[in-house]
Amino acid sequence: MQRVVTTKRSVALAIAGLVVGTVGALSVPALADNAPTTRAANVQNLTLDFSNTNDEASAPQAVGSSFGGTARVKDSDGNVIGTAYDLCDKDKIGANKDEAFCTGLIKFDRGGQISFSTVLGISDNGANPDDTHFNGVVNGGTGSYEGITGEAHFTPRAQGVYDVSFS
Repeated sequence: MQRVVTTKRSVALAIAGLVVGTVGALSVPALADNAPTTRAANVQNLTLDFSNTNDEASAPQAVGSSFGGTARVKDSDGNVIGTAYDLCDKDKIGANKDEAFCTGLIKFDRGGQISFSTVLGISDNGANPDDTHFNGVVNGGTGSYEGITGEAHFTPRAQGVYDVSFS
């Protein structure tokens, strides 16, 4: 017995094939997205030196006041290996400290960038008033840092100078 494929059957088979193909194609990237992409372990400890380059001191004592600057990025031996940029917004004004939301970018001379965001306390001397540390969120990266996620840990060393490690 010979079967003749009618137009209805042909359309139904094409639609079924399209659905199966689409589901299969969509499921493959979903599996790949679950693979770990964090490369924080490859990022060395750094020092960001914003001293004399950040204009926080001249920003008005008012919510919404913005300030920013650039920093020399140094490796553990003190060699300059890049530049960091930050832009901050004062979000809380207090008697002993202000708080600011900052977003920043570390641009390495050898290529690649890391983006981060954090909230930090600012006292009269410009450092975290607790003199301990604060953490930020790693937003992502480019080049050899593509796919980086996790935390950036900032430890104030001096006014406008922070040691940074990643996890």
